[in-house]
Amino acid sequence: MIVAANKLDARHMKSANHYALRLGEVVEMSAMGGLGVAELTEKIEDVLPPLEEDEDTGENIKIALVGRPNVGKSQLTNTILGYERSIVSPVPGTTRDAIDTYLSWNETPLMLIDTAGMRRKSRVKKDETSVEYHMVLRSLRAIDRADVIILLIEAGGVTDQDTKIAGYAHEAGKPLLIAVNKWDLIEKPTTLEKRTPAQKDFEANLKNYLPFVSYAPVHFLSGLNNWGVEELVDDAIAIKPNAELRITTGQLNDIIRRAVAEHPIPSVKGRPVKLRYATQFGVNPPSIAVFVNQPELLHFSYVRRLENVIRAKFPFRGVPLKIEVRKSNPRDEKWEKHD
Repeated sequence: MIVAANKLDARHMKSANHYALRLGEVVEMSAMGGLGVAELTEKIEDVLPPLEEDEDTGENIKIALVGRPNVGKSQLTNTILGYERSIVSPVPGTTRDAIDTYLSWNETPLMLIDTAGMRRKSRVKKDETSVEYHMVLRSLRAIDRADVIILLIEAGGVTDQDTKIAGYAHEAGKPLLIAVNKWDLIEKPTTLEKRTPAQKDFEANLKNYLPFVSYAPVHFLSGLNNWGVEELVDDAIAIKPNAELRITTGQLNDIIRRAVAEHPIPSVKGRPVKLRYATQFGVNPPSIAVFVNQPELLHFSYVRRLENVIRAKFPFRGVPLKIEVRKSNPRDEKWEKHD
């Protein structure tokens, strides 16, 4: 405890009577005038514990909890950590910055990122002096630097803002899990192996609202009662390597060739679309280039079909798959195979 006698706006003013508290030396100061503030800061630094070294070894899996205000991100953070790291309050906007916490989960080093809730864009002032503007900005930056994103959605239903946040995570190319929090308000905890009718209905609704992230595993949980939380974190760790998976060109072309043979690419006004070959050119997210003779004629629905075929054969669970349609060289053979 440090005793600071404030409002001593002139040097002749004394604080002798404050020593009657018997709490040690008294810092004479004036917050308005700036007198004694440096001395108070020095005393605070003297009693603070030594600064710990950065625990980020580069091997930590960074997991960001994102979502709308009051969906339970801070409560889930505290439940995972086992102590109160973030302030939990029913008042929206309590968390104003991304809070990084290091922990070891079954001997796996993690960095858990608790982010501020993101409201609709129309409700956030675009003024750079606005606190909420920077809250949202830091949350978006947390998505960019994370390895895995956990999107928290309230059990009450999916909103347009949930869709926009999911879209940002998808465009960032991050592995994604959807956590339906506060499920204890809908029904009592059940075994996690089987989906209840209510959970099946909610998942069907999710597909209508978030069809572009249908690859994301869905977890039902209660962060307050610690139900389903362990399975959520285990799954977040499990899907992280999927974003770094590479497929050989030979394997990829073999799968796509069979898919085209079973369902040929439709011609457009008598103009045939021929798929020459495909190859993976990147990871995080896994990126595949498909070379065809007339890229502008290949319908996006057929590209989606190719994505589903690839996902069915390779472990890309929980990660976005980027497929680019490119124009092939006329001299390319119909199917090129490489080791």
